[in-house]
Amino acid sequence: MNITVEAENTICIELTRQDMTELDITYEELDYSNIETRRVLWTLLDEAKHTLGREIRLTQKMLIEAVPDDNGGCRIYFSVADEQLPKAGKKQLIKLSGMKTVCQSSDIDNIGSLSQVLHKLGCVSKSELYTDGEKYRLIVSQKVSFSGELGAIIREYCDMCDTSCISYTCEHWKLLASPDAVGVMSALS
Repeated sequence: MNITVEAENTICIELTRQDMTELDITYEELDYSNIETRRVLWTLLDEAKHTLGREIRLTQKMLIEAVPDDNGGCRIYFSVADEQLPKAGKKQLIKLSGMKTVCQSSDIDNIGSLSQVLHKLGCVSKSELYTDGEKYRLIVSQKVSFSGELGAIIREYCDMCDTSCISYTCEHWKLLASPDAVGVMSALS
């Protein structure tokens, strides 16, 4: 389990497959109307409170976003709403399946330059770099807590491909870097 502060009002808890097993829950079972899900979320918030040394009040209006990862774990983002907003009757849990973007270029330097920008923004949770021998494809998963639009940034350096090419790329192209291709390319550029 990894607990980080993503923003002043947002905490991210990354759970591995083993963490999920120990908590006796799966991504598919996450449902705030289920008492077992609430028990898990309260346990995680209590752990975050002790780890971060922060007061986390369960009575606050909160958006909870869950994103699965490829290894059977998931990331859960807890975002506390502004105190001045009216109190909500209950918390809202949104399950997201990774927001992926595919960037393509025949010039590895373009991928490196884009990676530097994305690394500085801190907006990518996972990234993989592939090649077919002529072109490079960078597949990035955007952090849920990042509210910006990546498309305009990406188009400055690379072409964007439809996400329908992800399966083909993973199956037929050569993997060069994963799970932090952006970090690797940023360091090399």
